[in-house]
Amino acid sequence: MQTRWMMFVAVLGLAAGVGTGCKSTDCGDGTIERNGVCEPANEMIGSAECGPFTELQGDKCVPMFPPTECDPATTATETDPETGVTTCIGTGGGGCSAPLACPSPTAGHQTACGRLYNFEDNEALAATGATGTRCNPAMPSADGPCAVILVAYDAIQFAGSPSTATPRMTEDTYVDDCGRWRLTNIETPPNGFIGFGIDDIVPGNRGPGGTTNVVGIATANSTTGGSINNLEGYIVKPSTTAGWQSSGGPSIATGYYAPVFRANRTGFAAQDGVVVVKQAGPVMANDFYFTASQTTRTTVDPARNFTGANGTALVTMASLADVGYSGVSAAAGLGLPPECKYPGLPGVTLAGVVFISIFRPIDATPMTCTR
Repeated sequence: MQTRWMMFVAVLGLAAGVGTGCKSTDCGDGTIERNGVCEPANEMIGSAECGPFTELQGDKCVPMFPPTECDPATTATETDPETGVTTCIGTGGGGCSAPLACPSPTAGHQTACGRLYNFEDNEALAATGATGTRCNPAMPSADGPCAVILVAYDAIQFAGSPSTATPRMTEDTYVDDCGRWRLTNIETPPNGFIGFGIDDIVPGNRGPGGTTNVVGIATANSTTGGSINNLEGYIVKPSTTAGWQSSGGPSIATGYYAPVFRANRTGFAAQDGVVVVKQAGPVMANDFYFTASQTTRTTVDPARNFTGANGTALVTMASLADVGYSGVSAAAGLGLPPECKYPGLPGVTLAGVVFISIFRPIDATPMTCTR
């Protein structure tokens, strides 16, 4: 480095002694003129190379392409906190299949995004002819996504008493007629889990008399500072819970804890052959399952004791005091393969509420679950 610095000083001294005449050589960026010849402005030391999509200019590696710039009129910037990669996500339009922008929250807050579905048949909840138009809470529709409201809570507080739980401060609540939703900059709950209450937006329709029963979902707080994306929000129609009761299941009056067991880490494929367990042991007498071949959630089979094709159970008398719930294979050859297991998640039964938990397989250490 000392030799290179001396060479640089010598070149400056030479240039100073040349006089004030015009330069005969005009060199490009990253080079300088030395004795009438354009040469690199500096030298690479050792075998160092520039990374992907960068190039050497002088003694610096610089981007080959300009930085990502999102159109503020139609997109929002979403930056992955781990990789630093910036993606432009549409803020509207593009049809219901287009993802909704889910930008990272400010410090001390959480942003959560997802879609609404009908719990009975897993169909996305969307208005007829939906275009991605934001719902206007002052002009709610009679049904569909613009008939419901989402409110963020401390999940543990909500589970203790939904009627007295205090909503978390939220910068903006967005729902559109495609059923896409986003709650921006939610005040982070202290207990590790955010809960979302879903109900009719019209106060007189809330509870079992409107578009949906009260529904609760929960998710763990983000630990990376990024947004929480792709959450499944649900409505559960009063006609759906009435069908559960008439086919031998419990009543909405006592409430339901509804674990849904997925076959894979992503997607909607359901896992059959799973029995709900408490962290301390089997649920036993207070778990209900649906007809074996039924992919929808309409008919309870009181004689069945593990999940069928819809991967779903209904549990009564669930309590936070049970530490948590999970799912295990009902018998050898059923449920998940041995290298996979389900995590433990808190669950609760609340009068008049359908509380839904989505379970996805994780590694059964020291094995690796490839699902």
